[in-house]
Amino acid sequence: MSNLPNNLTEWTKEHVKSWVVDQLKLDQKYGEILYNEDVNGMILMQLTKADISEMEIKAGPAAVIIHRRDEFIKCSKRSTKQTTMDRSLCAEANASGGKAPDVIGTEGQNNKSVSLDLTMKPSPQEHKTNRRVGSNSSPVDEVARPNSSPTKSEEGGTKGQECSQERIDPVAKSQPATESGARNYKQQLKENASKPRCEPYPFDQGHVGSRYIQNYILPPEAGPSNLLDPVHEFKLFQVPEGEPKADVMEDMMKKFTNDVFRFSAACMNTRTNGTIHFGVGDTKGGYEHGEVIGVPVESTEKYVDCLYNSFVTYFDQKDVADAKFCIRPPRFVEVLNPDQTSLKRFVIEVDIVPNSKTCDSKLYYIHMLTKTDKRWMRSKEKHLFIRDGSSSRDILGNKNITEKEAEHRRFLTETLVGLVEKRRNAEMKPQRPTKNQEGYKLIRMITGGSEMIDTSYYQWYILVTNKSQQNQTQHLEFLREINWFCVLEFDPESVSSGVCNSYRKERTANLHFPSHFQDIDASICENIEKLKLYKQASWIFCNGRSDLEDQEYKPLTPKQWYKNRAADVRKLVSFLCRSDIMPKGKFLVLFLLLSKVDDQRDPFLETFCSFYQELKGSEDIMCICESEQTFLRWKDLMQCRCDSREVTERCVSALSLEEVNDTVLKLKSVTRSTRRFLPSASLASVVLKKKDEELMSALEVLCENECEGTEIENDQSQFKEFQKSREEQFYRGGKATWWNFYFSTKVPFIKRKGYAPLVDLINAKSPSAMCVKIISLFHHPGCGGTTLAMHVLWDSRKKFRCAVLRNSKEDFLEIGRQVIDLVTYGASCNSDYLPVLLLVDDFEELENVHILQSSIQTAAAEKGLRFEMPLVIILNCMRSQNPVKISKMTVLESIALEHNLTVDEQRLFKLKLEEIEEQHTKPENFYSFMFMKSNFDKKYIENLVHNLLKDLDIASKQAQLISFLALLNSYVKDSSISVSKCEEFLGSGQVKTTFWGPEKFEDVIGPYSTLLIRTEVAEYGRYQGIRIIHPLIASGCLDELKYSYNLPKSTIAFTFLTKDIFLQRGIGREKVLQDTYSMLITRQRREHGDEADTLFSPLIEAIQKEEGSDQVINVLTEASNKFDQNPFISQALARHFYLIKKDFDSALKWALKAKEQAKDNSYIRDTLGQVFKSKLKYRMESVEADKQTMVTPSQMKEFLDLAQSASEAFRESQQLTEKKEDRAEPRTRSKSDVYNTSGYLGEIEVALYVIGIIKMIPFFSGENEINKKQLMCFLSGNMNLQHIEKTNNADEELCSILVEYNRYLISIKTSMKAVFDFFEDYFVYFKTKNSEREAAEFKIRKKVSDCFHKYCRVFYESQMEAFSARKRNPRLSLPLELEEHRKFLELHRADRFAGLLEFLTNNYETRDRMEEIVMKYKFILQNSITSKLAKQKQNFILANIVLSCVKPNSKKIESYAKLRELLKEVLQDVGFNCGFVEPYFLGSLLFWPTKENKNDEDVKFLLKCMTAIRQSFRGRYGRMSQSKHPVAHFYLCKGEGLKRFVHKAKIDQFFAKVPHLNSLWQSGEIWKENEVKNLLVLMNGRTGEDNKVHIEFGSVKIPVRPVYLGKLRSGLSIENVSFYLGFSMDGPIAYDIETAY
Repeated sequence: MSNLPNNLTEWTKEHVKSWVVDQLKLDQKYGEILYNEDVNGMILMQLTKADISEMEIKAGPAAVIIHRRDEFIKCSKRSTKQTTMDRSLCAEANASGGKAPDVIGTEGQNNKSVSLDLTMKPSPQEHKTNRRVGSNSSPVDEVARPNSSPTKSEEGGTKGQECSQERIDPVAKSQPATESGARNYKQQLKENASKPRCEPYPFDQGHVGSRYIQNYILPPEAGPSNLLDPVHEFKLFQVPEGEPKADVMEDMMKKFTNDVFRFSAACMNTRTNGTIHFGVGDTKGGYEHGEVIGVPVESTEKYVDCLYNSFVTYFDQKDVADAKFCIRPPRFVEVLNPDQTSLKRFVIEVDIVPNSKTCDSKLYYIHMLTKTDKRWMRSKEKHLFIRDGSSSRDILGNKNITEKEAEHRRFLTETLVGLVEKRRNAEMKPQRPTKNQEGYKLIRMITGGSEMIDTSYYQWYILVTNKSQQNQTQHLEFLREINWFCVLEFDPESVSSGVCNSYRKERTANLHFPSHFQDIDASICENIEKLKLYKQASWIFCNGRSDLEDQEYKPLTPKQWYKNRAADVRKLVSFLCRSDIMPKGKFLVLFLLLSKVDDQRDPFLETFCSFYQELKGSEDIMCICESEQTFLRWKDLMQCRCDSREVTERCVSALSLEEVNDTVLKLKSVTRSTRRFLPSASLASVVLKKKDEELMSALEVLCENECEGTEIENDQSQFKEFQKSREEQFYRGGKATWWNFYFSTKVPFIKRKGYAPLVDLINAKSPSAMCVKIISLFHHPGCGGTTLAMHVLWDSRKKFRCAVLRNSKEDFLEIGRQVIDLVTYGASCNSDYLPVLLLVDDFEELENVHILQSSIQTAAAEKGLRFEMPLVIILNCMRSQNPVKISKMTVLESIALEHNLTVDEQRLFKLKLEEIEEQHTKPENFYSFMFMKSNFDKKYIENLVHNLLKDLDIASKQAQLISFLALLNSYVKDSSISVSKCEEFLGSGQVKTTFWGPEKFEDVIGPYSTLLIRTEVAEYGRYQGIRIIHPLIASGCLDELKYSYNLPKSTIAFTFLTKDIFLQRGIGREKVLQDTYSMLITRQRREHGDEADTLFSPLIEAIQKEEGSDQVINVLTEASNKFDQNPFISQALARHFYLIKKDFDSALKWALKAKEQAKDNSYIRDTLGQVFKSKLKYRMESVEADKQTMVTPSQMKEFLDLAQSASEAFRESQQLTEKKEDRAEPRTRSKSDVYNTSGYLGEIEVALYVIGIIKMIPFFSGENEINKKQLMCFLSGNMNLQHIEKTNNADEELCSILVEYNRYLISIKTSMKAVFDFFEDYFVYFKTKNSEREAAEFKIRKKVSDCFHKYCRVFYESQMEAFSARKRNPRLSLPLELEEHRKFLELHRADRFAGLLEFLTNNYETRDRMEEIVMKYKFILQNSITSKLAKQKQNFILANIVLSCVKPNSKKIESYAKLRELLKEVLQDVGFNCGFVEPYFLGSLLFWPTKENKNDEDVKFLLKCMTAIRQSFRGRYGRMSQSKHPVAHFYLCKGEGLKRFVHKAKIDQFFAKVPHLNSLWQSGEIWKENEVKNLLVLMNGRTGEDNKVHIEFGSVKIPVRPVYLGKLRSGLSIENVSFYLGFSMDGPIAYDIETAY
């Protein structure tokens, strides 16, 4: 810091730190120590070396600090001594020459600190000659000695220069004559020379965006030129920081008015415009001439009032009016740091405009103020100031009366006459027209020629803006009306006081930095979603933010910015200009210059150049400059970078910001209601603010006054045109908009046959245990299902809060939060809520509706919402090829809509057509409407596409594009290709056919445009896509292309895959990519709502059926070449080869390739196993087909090799299933998580094939009992092959092969048993999350059951026969009997915990069998020699509980007390960290307290079990529980002992005649039934901070997981609740939670 105060006592602690670090060049840490110790100048003067050393500053630096401090003090004393001598000389002169008035100041700008109590009197010599009062003279000379001699001025200047030199380095320059001092002074000059230049604030402009940057250099002062260009005068005018004393402030204000009126009078008399600047330094003050410093201003009013009230003091009464007209009020121009942050300093400027009409031929004499005896007095003599060169001179100050009178007379008669004439002529010169066509130009540029923002040619806008002033933000309302993709902000203070602050008061913007957009390629879709791009404006701070403490985001100077941030901003610009982010030529970059850009290094300028380079010109760039001067400087800076004419054409500068604002606001949307209202439960309306609506970015909110009160209705002709265009779009096949329901027509909007039942389902009111209700509408594609759903929403908009989910691929948790925000919007905490009716259109899977339901319930629970009726009704609108069938299958409330019109509907469509014919010119082109009117007659489509595609040039790009769209639209729901991609493919959109826009797509596609329609795509960024108007018309196009032009589906698909242009970077690429994957890969599944399960995607199946396997292979091979990293295409090829072609070698090649492409995917590994398994099955079937009963050695080796390979692949699939990142095919995150069991089932099937192979060996074949037993023993690992009798060489060879694969073969039984155990846990411990998945699970369960029976016939058939024989001859040794009991339990799957629980559901022979099982376990426990029987004990306990449920009066049931004691033994053996769930599950049952018995020891035991069960469950079943829910096996009922527990089947018995029993369970309505209330115990507990219910038993709290979150969680609210209790493997579960009140 080179500008340290001369007086050490005035130093702050910042000065001290800077002096130590910058001047003394000591280590930074020593400066920090002194700073942290609060050492300022006063303290520094008192410090000793010892004091400094005590601060842990080493002796050396301490010595330097003390020595240099002392030198500085000496230097200051010499300076003070010299000043005192000067004062003494002045006093002597005054004494000899008479007393003169006191004056303000000591040395003015020659000193940094202003002293106001010194008196100086002029010497007689000073009256001998005139003195020019220069702008850089000391304040003393200027005020008190307007007639002082030039000699004194020069002397003062010399002295000031020396002082300035000292101030540059107060210590090092204490001897300015030394060589060191001179060298430092030159260095300072060199630094000054490198300081950037800037232009003055625009003359006579009140609210312009110019700011000054501290230490920038203004142009030098100059004399009058053409009288209109202002002259300038600079004053340092140092005001003390903080609150100065009253007398000091008075002196400062008098000095201010003296300077202003002296300069003003000089300008008025010389008839020249001028500006005087306060807060600008010069070389005499230690600064470069014209260096911007600034003045701290506590109150601008003080300066304004002081100047206004002083006119009568300085001017004669007759001249006051003229003076007030010519002298403008003070202007306060803010001074910023180089990093654009505020300094709280200003340059105070006063403009003088001596208009010729006002001044005419007058001269303006003024009086000056002087200080006498500490009082300010008006001078008696008058002064006549004129501008002489760069300074002001008093003509009447010459003491030579003769010379004075002569000059005065000459000026009055000659000079003034010439100046008056010159001024008058200058003012008469015509000025450049400033606003000619600027408004029209602004409109054309900002809308691309459409003249309305609604219909703008540009789809997106990017704003780049710099520092704003507070008075500008009121004129930036237009920014809120434009669809900003992002804003590049260069004002670090914008969040708190700038454009961003103003914008965010009414609109939503997310605050980002350029670093957020770096390396975004890796997962572009996820990053777009994370940053909320396309949904909410992204406000990107390109030079940091001053409101953040993090140093990483602090504002930087231009030099630092180029070093540290320029690269990030350039990358950001490149990202924004990418063809897959912004549509080429369809976005506008608007540079809003709210303040002047003066520096070539300004980051704002660099950003403009980056956009200019990326966009290859300024065609899609425009600039709005806040003033003409800002534009001219901007234009000058751009001269060397681009054509100045180009800049001028793309700039609007002649309009004020207010005029720009008013002009753009006229272009804002005329189709949006001025205020939007939501209904509420209180029947009052709630205003929905635009900012709040934008925060619900996932929802399109339908307000109760939707479409009402819009400006467009004020112009009936415009409104009719608007109505006509919207209706045409809809009737042609476009998606309905709310306007279509709003328009008043002769024939009302047709209510389809599903309307009434759908409304009834929605309005049906019944208490619910769940806060989200689902109603489904299944419909044929293109039959009007979505329109029907929207119609219901439109008519319900005043009964419900209605919304449509914009994008089904949104994050479900985020959707849930936004839906609940809509529920609670504008409602008080404890008020009733009006339900939200949410339309969800076309989820990919039916299960996703349930996931969304769960997410909304979670969000409601987090807000603690209470309800009796559902808070949200999801209207799930799903396409289906068989809507009636799926509607009947689902347990949800639903209706179906088909391709079929009722008689009444046909009548209404006919009437509607008559109305359309009256209002529209070509209704025959409304193909979608006409197709529906024809009652979906396929003949209509055949004739239509035949006529439309007649004489089609099949080789043309138009034909190719139509064929591609027909293929996509036929096989992929909601598929489209972006307009920009279509234009690029057709070669349009590149060359501009008009000044404002490229050729339209519809023009290029020609007569086929009636087949196509634009649609808005919300996925992967918002953009416009192209599709065929109806999916059935798309299918008709495919048929026409095939039969009329011999263009089959495979050829179209192959050609499409070869067109790189669709898959290259660009808008809509990701959508086309996903649609292509879906078309080639995605299979149909009933569990997802499809009509049937398919082996391949519908397109591949169609090609296979119509054209054969070779064409399928061609298409998939080309797809694999195109997407060489996509494993699912390789997988599809592998599956096609082994399932259809039976070419197992090719299948293996593709399966291995898929494995390499996705090493961690269980489904891919399963496919590899399926290839081996299928080949094994195929080869075995070939052997059987040849009626070969015995296998040859070579066949045996081949078969076992295939089996072993298959088993290894399936086991790897099982291991990979446990990994979280695992999927069956390319899918979005909205798809449900499914646990892959294919690897387990595959291993069982292979094992059964192996058993079949082994049976074809002579010594294992046939029904011979010995062979059967040998087979069982061998596969169980209990036989030595050497003991088998071989009859020939073939037997020897076969035996040697078995030995080779012995390790694999003897593990067959063990591995099969492990897989059956897995499935037992999978099906018994868990249930599917929704009923739609149950059908698929049932099929798997049936297969597993069949396999288990085959398994039993191999390994337990002899035991079954032995069991029968034992009944006839029960005598057997104890070890054999124990083994036989164990075999019995294994056979009946009663050897495991899950197997025993399964007896609760398989009721047909359970009762007697369970008694037998209990007795078997009892025998084993009583007679086993080993003491480690924990598993058997826990199974025995569970068997008794199950028996108690299925046969409660059985005498074989062990006592409750005995079972508890037995369980304690088990828990003592295994502890509470064994990793198995089962013992702790039993603990939760048997140690659950009763009302009568709340034993503290039991409760503590129970708490240990609760902790252990959750840890064990997550460790053992964590991955599985992500896709399924734990089952409650028992419920706590009103009984004693084991009769306290009841299972689900018992409850179901009460409702045997209910048709949809599952729906009662899923909705929670089951708990409201009286039979259930009478059966179960209603528990009492309270909510806790951990989102669980807690039951308190004394001092112990038992946590219980709530199954429904709806009525429970309320943040930190602790409330008493009641509920029913269920017991699962994941611990206790609370059902039907109700608050106690």
